[in-house]
Amino acid sequence: MKSKSLYLVEPGKVEVRERDIQIKPTEVLVKTVMSSICGTDRNHFMGHMQRGSRTKDPVRASMSGFGHHKEYPLLMGHEGCGIVVEVGSAVTTCKVGDMISSFAEGGTMGEYFACPAVEEGYGLNVVPKDLSPVMASQGEPAGCAIYAGLQSGTEVGDTVVVVGVGFAGQIIAQVVKRMGAWKVIVADIVDSKLELAKSLGADVTINPRKEDFVERVLEETGGQGADVAIEVGGTTETVQMCTDVLKHGGILGMYSWIMDPISDLYIDRWHDDGFDIRTLALMHRIHHDRIWYIKQAVSLMEKGLVQIEPLITHYFSLDEAQKAFEVARDDNTVCKVAFKF
Repeated sequence: MKSKSLYLVEPGKVEVRERDIQIKPTEVLVKTVMSSICGTDRNHFMGHMQRGSRTKDPVRASMSGFGHHKEYPLLMGHEGCGIVVEVGSAVTTCKVGDMISSFAEGGTMGEYFACPAVEEGYGLNVVPKDLSPVMASQGEPAGCAIYAGLQSGTEVGDTVVVVGVGFAGQIIAQVVKRMGAWKVIVADIVDSKLELAKSLGADVTINPRKEDFVERVLEETGGQGADVAIEVGGTTETVQMCTDVLKHGGILGMYSWIMDPISDLYIDRWHDDGFDIRTLALMHRIHHDRIWYIKQAVSLMEKGLVQIEPLITHYFSLDEAQKAFEVARDDNTVCKVAFKF
């Protein structure tokens, strides 16, 4: 099968190229309906690679999640959905005609892509009939964010701070509210994102460029600090913000995949105040955890308990891919950029 697919040929430049796709017995061939740009895709477009890939460290390269982006050109896309048009001989989890949501590296930014399918929930999930293609295409990124909320340690009556409300932060804020958080405080430097979060259920919004973030959180918590603070901004500043507003014994949730060294970060409170520090990264959990939590995430989406569609802020065609990536890189009002096929 020939497919037009997107490649990152060098930092800052993507190209549509034709490639031949031959599926393995454990894979399915999928005709793409929608795909989208992940924060990791954006990082790669900007030339940021995880350390294991940059150094070609053979130990880290052998670990799941590392070493799969070693050199250009990079076949792009792992978020997306589509219709199964061919199944490998070993596949029993889906059939031709099924709509599936992709959870694996496979070039979803293309007309067709191959996806592992021997174990449903690892490479793909068959999409419930009532789930829209927009929702289905966000199964992987939404699943990651839903997992982060579920694993954040939020309890009924807690005050939760979410720093950074792009796509993932918006979902995390919704999930912790559903879990019983009494007050959800969100922070971002983009007012439109704060307004969106407010419309989706956040109780308090703070723009740290316009007011004192720590002072405001302490005011909202009676001077005690937040029970849970979740970092979703991916910078030294956002990690510090979460650190500075947690109460003694609070939970610090680390969501962002921060690929570069962090400097000038004061973490004495992590020890002095006995923080519970959690890594909230679903796609880097062990295999069976990923499968279970992806199914949980899809179930919440199917039930309409988390709103996803308002978070897709920009749509492009594949032929507009260069512009799409530039918008994802340069426009700070973006929550999620998607391709329609």
